[in-house]
Parts: sequence; C-alpha cells; structure tokens
Amino acid sequence: MDDLMDNDNKEQYVYSVFQSIASGYDSANRRISLMQDLHWKRSAARMLCSALPDEARILDIGCGTGDMMRIISEEKKDVSLTGLDFSPNMLKVAKNRLRDIPSVRLIRGNAMELPFDDDTFDGAVISFALRNTADYDRVLSEALRVIKNGGRFVCIDSFVPENRLIKPFYGFYFSYLMPLLGGGLGRIGQYRWLNKSTSEFICAKELAVRMKKQGFTGIKIRSFLFGACVALAGTVSDRSGKDKDVRGNDKIP
Repeated sequence: MDDLMDNDNKEQYVYSVFQSIASGYDSANRRISLMQDLHWKRSAARMLCSALPDEARILDIGCGTGDMMRIISEEKKDVSLTGLDFSPNMLKVAKNRLRDIPSVRLIRGNAMELPFDDDTFDGAVISFALRNTADYDRVLSEALRVIKNGGRFVCIDSFVPENRLIKPFYGFYFSYLMPLLGGGLGRIGQYRWLNKSTSEFICAKELAVRMKKQGFTGIKIRSFLFGACVALAGTVSDRSGKDKDVRGNDKIP
C-alpha cells in the first residue's frame, strides 16, 4: 500500500478535498508555488509535446481544472485533448476555462481504471495528481496501456527535497505557511492534505524505478526548486505481460 490510509479511504478523502477546493484551486496553486507552477507545467508540456507528432492525441490524467490542457494547447497546435478527472467540480471549472479550445473532451473517471482502448493516445501527462491516487503502480500501468508504442508519458508532481539544507525550510513552509496561503483559515484543513500527500509520497528516484518496471524506457528527469517539484518523462516501448481491460466512466456533456 502506497499510503498510510487504506486505498478506499484515501480515494474518498481526496475526492472530498478536491470537490471543496475546485473553484479556488488555480489561484491557490499560484500562491503556494510562489508563482512558479505555470513555469513548471510549461516545462513538462514541452517534455511531452517535443516527442509527439502533429495532430497528436493527448490524455491528461487527473486533469483537474484544465490548467495543463490549456498549456499543452498553446505549446502544440492542432492536438486532440482528452481530460479525465474524478471530481465533477474540477471538471466544471475545466469545461468553462477550455470552452474556446477546439477538440477538447472531458470525462469523469478513475485514473486507475482508464475508460479507453489500448493504444488510444500518442501521449499522456499526469500533473500534480499521481500522489493523490490510491495505487501509483496501477495508474502507471493504465497510462502505459492506453499510449501507443513509441508514445511519451510525463509525470510532474511535488516531492520532498532530498537536500539536507533545504529540508528544514521546506518542512516549515509546507507544514505551516502553505496551508494558510492555499486555503486561508476557511480551508486550511484541505490544504494540509496537500502537505500530507507530498510528505507520504515516494521520492522521484523511486518513481523513476517504478516507471521502468512498468515498461517505460529512456526516463528523463527534470528538477525544479531544489527538488520540490520534479518532472519525469518516459517512452512506451514494452507492454509484455500487462493486463488489458477497458472500464466505462461518465463523459461530461
């Protein structure tokens, strides 16, 4: 088990958190990251798009409010974007903010049970969402399954920096200042979860190992802010022995 919570309780708790913070999520992220999150996401988008063909089909797993989808649409024109998230409130925000972008569809679903056939997408990204799932390996396996051979997968997320000089400052900021900056007094509890989910998350090196075990190759790693944010990219080249199934979820009209 990847977290101190059991899988069902983690899913239910994370769902309630993101349902409650959807409307102010992006502005909170700007404050929490000291206005750096868009730069990090653009770098991750370039890692993804640089390896994809024109008119690529791209999946954003845990798309939230659509922040990354908009960045990808600016980075690479004429792509077909699909966003999947389990929070209806997040998807409502995404639907509104992406209404001017053609070829976008939003689907309510579970990152551990992607409702797509094998080899559907040229590439996929999961942005600050993997650590909030109940089974990291299952998410990686599902991403591998739906990406075409030779396609690119990128994961960008928050991590605890390994630098011993940075750790104390990071710990103080994320434990005390970040929840207040993100949620204010009214939603400080929900933003304490973001600290908890990061502190209990695997390290970036372990994530790279897990990606390799699933079958991703040529892993590339880019670190930001002393390792507080890390983007990892891998290529799909081996699906041998992987389970293949398709689960049904709800499309957002």
